[in-house]
Amino acid sequence: MFFSKNKPLVALDIGSYSVKLAQLKKTGKGYELINFGMIPIPPDTMIDGEIENPEAITGVLRNLFKAEKLKNKDVIFGISGQSVIIKKISVPLMSEDELAEMIREEAEQYIPFDIDEVHLDFQIISAEGEIPTQKREKKPDGDEEEQMDVLIVAARKDTIRVVLDVAKEVGLKVRVVDLAVFALENSFEQNNEIDMETSLALVNIGASSTNVNIIENGVTAFTRDLTVGGNTLSEELQKNLSIGFADAEKLKLGILFEGFTKADAIPHVKAGLDKICGELRGTFEIFEKTSDYKISKVHLSGGTCLMEGIDKLVQERLGIETELMNTFRNIRYSSKNFDEEYIESVAAMAAIPVGLALRMEKDK
Repeated sequence: MFFSKNKPLVALDIGSYSVKLAQLKKTGKGYELINFGMIPIPPDTMIDGEIENPEAITGVLRNLFKAEKLKNKDVIFGISGQSVIIKKISVPLMSEDELAEMIREEAEQYIPFDIDEVHLDFQIISAEGEIPTQKREKKPDGDEEEQMDVLIVAARKDTIRVVLDVAKEVGLKVRVVDLAVFALENSFEQNNEIDMETSLALVNIGASSTNVNIIENGVTAFTRDLTVGGNTLSEELQKNLSIGFADAEKLKLGILFEGFTKADAIPHVKAGLDKICGELRGTFEIFEKTSDYKISKVHLSGGTCLMEGIDKLVQERLGIETELMNTFRNIRYSSKNFDEEYIESVAAMAAIPVGLALRMEKDK
């Protein structure tokens, strides 16, 4: 969508609970974290990945940049939700120029929006033969054509326009608009070796939504944004224990207060998690119907991972090995600028903003 490779961008991940900010620089020893911060946002500011209260986000961004003492105004935003469509398709082997010419017509079959209302992009992820540099002669009838797999990405123009307007109001220059699920993949690849002969699921559980990116043979094969998240657990606690949402949030994270014990909270937390895992299980089944692989491992990230033992609970419910993502495993940081205990505590929830910050060095 927009690209810049020359300087470290400030990555902004706007969730339904908070805005997270990350900035990296590349050194001779790899990537180094130079900024990380987050700040809560008012309720109902973000709904289903859409900014519903631009004025509130504007204020939050001003406060965040002020708190982090950031002068760099070049930013990358991540977007997700129902306004973003990602679809893997197979087409005959052709040059990128040919693909660019026909992708709009091809995308119309898969995009549930008016094609004029979206920004389109694509990425070739695999091919049966060498991708030609120029148009090839059409094969005679009856000859089997080589195929290639392509990811089509569509994002509603209205969604991006709101992001650009908010940024302009704050004095920010948007250099890149990327997708949260791709940022998740960037973050994972930076910190892990990927087995090229398996399928694994990257799952980011936010407050009101969950991003899923399934990696097959080292590349994105299937993505989905689910409309369930950590709030699902809090709502179960709120409803069944007759407490306010703020108290439910505390109980979810193991913060006890008078009249309630951990034993009171556990069954309702599990009931909420069952709903999330049910959606995940359905997503995995859809993917596995068209794949030669079953999901071998789940890597969890997102703010809901602050809940103690969530990886074990998810593993029990899905029957799939599950672990928390460590976003800073291969990213250095100075102990003068960051407290080690704090960095460890936010490692799982920082996956998307850090993945966005890595985007400055990526092509597509």
